Amino acid sequence: MLGPGDCAWGARLLPKSDDYFQYTLSDAMGSAGGSGAVFQVLPRTSPPLVAKLYNDTILKRIRTDRKFAQRIIALALHRDELARSLPFATWPRRLIFTQKNPADAQQALLGFTMERLVGTTSLFDFMTQANARLKVKPDTTAFVAITLADQVARLHRHPWTFVFGDMSPNNIHITADHAHVRFIDTDSFQFDYNNGKYAFALSGLTAGYKSPGAQAALQSNGRLTPHHDDFVLAILIFTMVMADHGMPIHPFQSGDTPEDTRIEQRQFPFANPQAFQIPPPVRAAYQTLPQPLQDAFVRTFTEPVPIPAADWVTILSNYRRCL
Repeated sequence: MLGPGDCAWGARLLPKSDDYFQYTLSDAMGSAGGSGAVFQVLPRTSPPLVAKLYNDTILKRIRTDRKFAQRIIALALHRDELARSLPFATWPRRLIFTQKNPADAQQALLGFTMERLVGTTSLFDFMTQANARLKVKPDTTAFVAITLADQVARLHRHPWTFVFGDMSPNNIHITADHAHVRFIDTDSFQFDYNNGKYAFALSGLTAGYKSPGAQAALQSNGRLTPHHDDFVLAILIFTMVMADHGMPIHPFQSGDTPEDTRIEQRQFPFANPQAFQIPPPVRAAYQTLPQPLQDAFVRTFTEPVPIPAADWVTILSNYRRCL
């Protein structure tokens, strides 16, 4: 894999003219999950960009699995359309190649450029870090949760039927003014392309942010339904509203049992607090939540079909009006 100081060619697909652009990799910005690394690029651009370069494992799959390579190519090919319809996600902009005008794009593909998020905070830090919550009021939390739910619903309504999948709070960012929510890791989204001719699967999930049966479904056919996102969305909303009480707890956290185990068994501790280990202050904080909000959590976490993201917009909007 390339590193700081190396050069590579970025290209828009189907350009009207010669639209290749040479980038020089600058400082590394960390890993991209288990798929590669992210680098700043030179020259500086507006908006600022970073390059996500895949590691050898992913590159081997790109070289040998045409369908897997087409997943990234399709996103870059339609980047303008996606940016208009789903502007809150950081879509691939230019594909990164080893050379200009490669004879075989699949064999030369290294990664892609994407917008660099500046001044944002991960949802994980927004929920758990005191310095990220200095000016956060319950109304702010509710607004962020409403925005998040609406954007997940918009992903699901898109003609490509996107499923976020790995909806870890590290893959969601909040702007400094709390006015916008941004999604990253878009190249791992599940989606259907070209009227369903291509069905692109998910690559993996983060522990604690799975829905019942999700891991088994991934191992079986690599595909999940929007219900998975709806379930994980509720996990994030629960942690956010509990953070307003100074207790950003995971809804399935109780005792020494792993959260994923309780998720698989639909053991939502707050639905039956006498049967689970919940610290009294945490239980008291949960009980201060409006009954419709509690009912929504119980329904999503214990019944087969979770509340859809679009319905969370209504539930949270009603909650916000009562603050």
